[in-house]
Amino acid sequence: MTDLEIALTHWQAMAELQVKFIEALAQYKAETAKAELVAAVTAGEWAVARMKARVVQELEASLKRLTRLRATTARRVERLERHARDVAKIRSGESLTPSQLSLMWGAYTVFERLVPAAVLEQIIGTPLHANSRLGSSYADPRRPRGTCPDPPPSVDNVHALIGWLKRRAYVPRRGTDAYRQVIGAVAAIADVAQGEIQTLEAALRQMEQGTYDTWQPVAIAALPDSVDAKKIVRLGSK
Repeated sequence: MTDLEIALTHWQAMAELQVKFIEALAQYKAETAKAELVAAVTAGEWAVARMKARVVQELEASLKRLTRLRATTARRVERLERHARDVAKIRSGESLTPSQLSLMWGAYTVFERLVPAAVLEQIIGTPLHANSRLGSSYADPRRPRGTCPDPPPSVDNVHALIGWLKRRAYVPRRGTDAYRQVIGAVAAIADVAQGEIQTLEAALRQMEQGTYDTWQPVAIAALPDSVDAKKIVRLGSK
């Protein structure tokens, strides 16, 4: 398994860890809100007490409904595993078949939509190497003996190049500067999961130690599409 394939498999571990984190976050916020509720009642701060009581009720209700998220996560992990295998095929370059190319670019698009904006900005901010402007750097698996045109002048960064390649159903040839630039973009997207795992693991350790700040903003890359998960992240935040 290549380094790129290994990095992409971290997305599956990230998806599983996200559910564990969201459940732990709901429990931690609920316990914190309960303690604040008791303190507010003791101090006679009834408005604060009512607010904390509502927070506790909403968190506990959302936590109960997370059963569905746990069920869908298994399917999500399977899809991410399949997409990881497909997008890793970019390393085969011009040896890809048309069907493999279609699956590869489709999988890339899935990951591209999940990454934080900062990662896309990094890819957009990477200018093309001079040799990446040459049509000879690319192949069309549908016409292996054919030649590809030069990318248009409007394609002036790696993100735009990948968009052009997807639209034309081309792939960069192995060993070219274009190939290295596209592989670099895929690697940047793959590395998001490892960074996210480290962040979530650090937050879980803080919860175990009772030092996690429930007021801090929570930013989760590729957050599962769950109303309750989003509510748990939001509740208790300023």
